[in-house]
Amino acid sequence: MVFKTDSYRSVDYAFTKLFQNIQPRLETASIPVFESKGCVLKEDIISNNNIPPYSSSHMDGFALKSEDTIHASESNPIALKISSGKSILGIPPSDVLNSGESYRIQTGGYLPDTTDAVVPIEHVKIIGYDSIEILSPIKKGSFVYLAGSDIKEGEKVIHKGQVLRAQEMALLALLNISMVPIFKKPIIAIIPTGAELTDDVEENKKSKTQKIINTNGPILSCIIEEMGGIPLNFAVTPDKIDTLEKNIKIALKKSDIVITLGGSSVGEHDIVETTINSFGNPGVLVHGVKLDRGRVSGLGVINGKPIFILPGPIQGALNAFVVFVRPLVRMFSGLSQRSDVKIVATITENWQARKKFIDFTKILYVNVSRKEDRFLAKPVIGETQSMSLLTKSNGYIIIPERVTRINAGEKAEVNLLPGFSYIGDSWIC
Repeated sequence: MVFKTDSYRSVDYAFTKLFQNIQPRLETASIPVFESKGCVLKEDIISNNNIPPYSSSHMDGFALKSEDTIHASESNPIALKISSGKSILGIPPSDVLNSGESYRIQTGGYLPDTTDAVVPIEHVKIIGYDSIEILSPIKKGSFVYLAGSDIKEGEKVIHKGQVLRAQEMALLALLNISMVPIFKKPIIAIIPTGAELTDDVEENKKSKTQKIINTNGPILSCIIEEMGGIPLNFAVTPDKIDTLEKNIKIALKKSDIVITLGGSSVGEHDIVETTINSFGNPGVLVHGVKLDRGRVSGLGVINGKPIFILPGPIQGALNAFVVFVRPLVRMFSGLSQRSDVKIVATITENWQARKKFIDFTKILYVNVSRKEDRFLAKPVIGETQSMSLLTKSNGYIIIPERVTRINAGEKAEVNLLPGFSYIGDSWIC
């Protein structure tokens, strides 16, 4: 396929065309609570009980009725009898204390119903084996973690559409929710194509005929996993229509989104597009987009499922991924299309769009660093196949068609990508 300058479609046009033809379905499931980390919650969670369920003690000491200590002083110590009850962690006591009694309690132990305060053991004088003396008034609620003070019964504690972190997973367990309603993680098939590629690093090292290691597939696979998707990785597929057709059929059956890598060029014959179109309408919707780099990318639909044709050079492949695939992975996960993981950074060097593609949507990779209370973003420039460009980068800026220059000192919105955006060994946020 030969691409003419005027045949490129805008990113917005390509997206619109895609959404007119796909039939996205959000799959749901109910999974064990301790397997729910990283999943998107399908519905609001309302607490069905108080946390803590009972008032508990912050200290080792004695639970008591605060009103029994109102007149206590060093000159007028109040003696309270020690109840025979025993505090056992996790078990609410059945003891009912009368006026003038106290209850020996340990940190985290539940208070008897009729008590409302705790006095630490070091603040009392123990008399014999069965009494204590209080030398000052104890305020109601002293050293007590009140029932429902963390979460009250009936309170909405986690919202639909929230990505469950370790702490939400733990909270669900504390609420005695054993099975969690979630949106299933989308499965994204990755099919690398090209006879020039190999997956076998060790064999390639020994071979006299050096092939190109399939690194793009593993890169996207790692990013998809960090984003909350499930990658389905295919071995390198040779440039044969029957083999590619077979793999696409398998991918369509087992995944929600299909990605092909390579095989998209400005040549007369494009095996990937030919194969996709052989599945019937609508097939390839757009092939050639106003994206620098990544202009030979394509978008298609087979049986209502999206399929993306990503170019072989890594920068073009990653550009097309973040612009087209990333929003769909989020949408199929139960999230909004728009990524909310962004920071505002100050550009440190002038940047100018390439003249040949000046009216394209541009992707500018940057190296973000932190200086005191602000972020700095240094443009990272290199060839489309340059892997070192990506190793020097930890964020990217999507630059609209109308913008052709960014000056040093300007502020820009930098997109952060899971598995990609680190400062040193730390996630930027």
